[in-house]
Amino acid sequence: MSENQFPYFVDWAITGKCNLHCRHCRGMHKGDISTKRAKELINEIAELHPRWVIVSGGEPLLREDLFELLGLMQESQLEVHLSTNGTLLNSHLIAQLKQKGVRIMISIDGATQTTYERIRVGANFERVVQVAQQCAREGLLEAINFTIMKTNYKEIPGIFELAVSIGVPQITFIGLKPCHNYPSELLTADECSEAIKLACEARQKTGGEFFFDEPFFWAVVREYGLEAHTREVSTGILVPSTTTCIFGEYLFIEPSGDVKPCTFSPMALGNVREKSLPQIWREMLASTLVNQIKDPETRTGYCHTCPYLTSCKGCRSRTFALTGDWFSTDPSCPLSQKSALKERD
Repeated sequence: MSENQFPYFVDWAITGKCNLHCRHCRGMHKGDISTKRAKELINEIAELHPRWVIVSGGEPLLREDLFELLGLMQESQLEVHLSTNGTLLNSHLIAQLKQKGVRIMISIDGATQTTYERIRVGANFERVVQVAQQCAREGLLEAINFTIMKTNYKEIPGIFELAVSIGVPQITFIGLKPCHNYPSELLTADECSEAIKLACEARQKTGGEFFFDEPFFWAVVREYGLEAHTREVSTGILVPSTTTCIFGEYLFIEPSGDVKPCTFSPMALGNVREKSLPQIWREMLASTLVNQIKDPETRTGYCHTCPYLTSCKGCRSRTFALTGDWFSTDPSCPLSQKSALKERD
């Protein structure tokens, strides 16, 4: 297998257990795989040579054998990024994570206590900010993850100010993907455009760095002449070497063992209880449907003629969730809606 045929990264939701009830939870598969199979899986992940591994959940700190598994990942020389809600972290756990060489991403989806605690029901804003500051002092906190939704997108300027006060090097803005109350929280195309403008303006004002996890981000920046800059390093969630939708370029492993070509895809490629991860990856590379979805030339509607098509492709999982069509135009894209308005005029 040549180097360009390895996954960018592996995102492993290591447990479906969680201590919070978040508005944007996509719903977790129950029944975590056993410790024995998890250990085998780590060897299989290493065989695929991903650039890094994201350990997520649920809340990964609720998995009892987490540190045993992190130790095996360290022995396998896997670069590990832990995505956590931060509420369970303490000095002892932070020290253990530091010893394992783990990088930490903490989700803070609001710049104010009211918004944050409305989104992450059961969490304490002051507590998570204090934990984030402690992780930053220890040099472990690489990013704040901020999932963008109607409830919080106007607080984008505030999250930059909070990030600077915490001392975190970067904010990762994650577009809302399919969840239980998706339609009520999904930004419109105009709101997506506003969110991008707010982030670019806040970066200029505060100097804070950010990644914006939307394939149409750079297309919007160029179309509207915005000033934007992102660091040329990964923070676990994003791949700095490409701007396009990375459906089928990495693997997502559900707590139950189902493997998917995208964290938010309804499509399962197989289950690690029944097949090895390298076998599932090879089968995905050979899949006619997956390759059609990855090919920008299969796009229909506005996407097919968009000048930014090859550098974007549109979010395929969101497009499928909203339209039932893998190849349609991304309904959340500001440029597609701008084009539609021109046609009506």
